Parts: sequence; C-alpha cells; structure tokens
Amino acid sequence: MNSPVAHTLLTSDRPPLTDHPCVSVIVPACNCAVYLEEALQSVMDQGHEAIEILVIDDGSSDHTRQVAARFDGPVRLLETARASSGAGASRNVGLREAKGELIAYLDGDDVWLPGKLQAQIRCLRNHPESAMVASNFIRWYPDDSGQWSSPNRHAAATQAQDSDALDPERSGWIYHRLLLDTMVWTGTVLMRRELADMVGEFREDLRLAQDYDYWIRASRLTPILTLARPYALYRRHAESATRRWAPVNYALMVLESAIARWGRVGPDGSAITPEELRHRRFRLHFAMGYNLFWNGQKAAAAPSFIGAWRARPGHVRTALYAILASGVRSGRFLLPGAGRSDSTTGASR
Repeated sequence: MNSPVAHTLLTSDRPPLTDHPCVSVIVPACNCAVYLEEALQSVMDQGHEAIEILVIDDGSSDHTRQVAARFDGPVRLLETARASSGAGASRNVGLREAKGELIAYLDGDDVWLPGKLQAQIRCLRNHPESAMVASNFIRWYPDDSGQWSSPNRHAAATQAQDSDALDPERSGWIYHRLLLDTMVWTGTVLMRRELADMVGEFREDLRLAQDYDYWIRASRLTPILTLARPYALYRRHAESATRRWAPVNYALMVLESAIARWGRVGPDGSAITPEELRHRRFRLHFAMGYNLFWNGQKAAAAPSFIGAWRARPGHVRTALYAILASGVRSGRFLLPGAGRSDSTTGASR
C-alpha cells in the first residue's frame, strides 16, 4: 500500500488527527425537500459534536430551503451562484466554505446509518498512510406502493458486521480499479482537508460523473480505504440525477481523460490490461446506448451502440441494437474493418 511519492505528498510532517476533529458535511440539495429532513437528521444522529453541515441549495423551487432552516446549530444554508449549476458546483461552494479538519459528503436525498463517522475517524487514525476512507452502501428502492423501508431496519441488519473491517477489494492504491468501476460512492466518503485541497475542485462542466473524476484524481495521491460494512443508504428514485439519461457519456469522458493523463498504471505500479480497458469502454458505450434506447431516445442511442461495436467487434447483441437504433442502412459499420477505431488505441498505454 506504500508509494514513496504520494507518501511524501500527504504524510510528511502531517499532524495526527485531533482528539475531536471537526467534520464539515457538504450536502448538495435541489428540490429534495421531501427527503432532506431525513438526510440531515441522519448526520445529526451520528453524535459527533464537532460538526458543521453545509446545505447548498441549487435553485430549488420547492421548500428545500425552509426544511434546512428548521435545523438549528451546526446547519448552514448556502446557495450556488446560479440555479441548476449541478452537484459539482454545489460541492465546490461547500468546499470553499468548509472549516473542518475532515470533509464528508451526503446528497440531500440519501441517508447515513448510525456509527459511520466514528468508524471512519477510527479508520483514519489507525491508517495514517491514508487520507480518505469510504464505505460500502445499500441501494435503497421504494416498494410497489412508493414507500421507503425504515433506515433503522437496514441499520439493524448490518449490526452483526464488523464495524471496522476493510473491504480488501476496494482498499489501497485503487486508481487502476477505478478505471474499471466507479467503486467509490461520494455519500460514503470522509477525507482529510489537505487531500481535498490537493485534489482541487469538482469539475463543473460535467453534469454527471464529476464525482467519479474527483475520486480518480484523489486515487493518484493517497491509498483509499473502504469499510466493508454498509454505512449509508443510496436512495434510487425517478428524480435521481443519475437516472436522467442525457445523450452524453460523462463516465466515458472521465475514463478517457484519466487514460490520456495517467495511462493504465497506478502510483504503486498496479495496472489494468489493454483488454480490460477495451472491455470497460465497451461496457460504458453499451450501458449508455441501452438506457437511452429503452428511455425512448433511439436516435441518440445509436452512436453509443456503434462505439460499443468498435470496442468489441462481433458482439451480436450490440449489432442488433445498433441496427434497431440506427436503421438497417447503418448496418454498414458491421463491414470488415469497421470495428477498428482510434478509441481503442489508447489501450496500449
């Protein structure tokens, strides 16, 4: 887990955490009034006294601001410079205002489970080589009547799990693994302030996947640890930003940017193979096309299916979707040689 360069950047002359480190919790919120109280209460219920909660309203048209204002003490209400700036801009407002020694994130419609902050602070104390810890999480869906199961029920179901055990597949120098899987969910992250300062701000030009980009950048600077026990609920509903399908493959943009900048090799020498990279490109293209196709955007889906074919020539299901989305005449991309594309040449890095 050691990397001499990153060790120098992040641990040289760095003081240990204070006895009661202040935690700044950054909460982007846009039209989530119906969920925000539960989200903020889950932070308050952590029982950590040295805490500030920064709620950043991104131009809500509901009563999100009023819900936040009902919380006294550590909750501060901020706003983006213009409405609908996106999660990246909201988090950047929070980062600029945060005063804590540690930074955490929680979207306004998600929930932390009890014990999260205590377990993660312990983890950072026990692993001074790392400046960031995440955790596993539970995808949270409503039932057939639209009701949400109680967070207490999920918390009780996880009580038997070791509160401090690490997930070995998601811990360490994970840059190379992040190239293949988003892996880190922002709502579970706790990081040292100095790491946030070194990584910089979230990219505001990315409407989605700006957090994927951020954690890739962080993974170049520090080992990232992940607690095996789930400590958060990731609410999945129709209004979720990640379920609004725009014909822009932001995750693929982030991947290609990382490959162009750093290649396939992590700071510790771990690397993915060219074939793994090609398959990752295929999956991102195909997933984008599939979701656009089945959300009624067939024409927008066609370029993604063609990109998937070029990453994995001969994949019959991809070819069928591409023809259905584009029309039979566009089947010319199936001709010999059409599968070759510059998009795969970067895999040799």
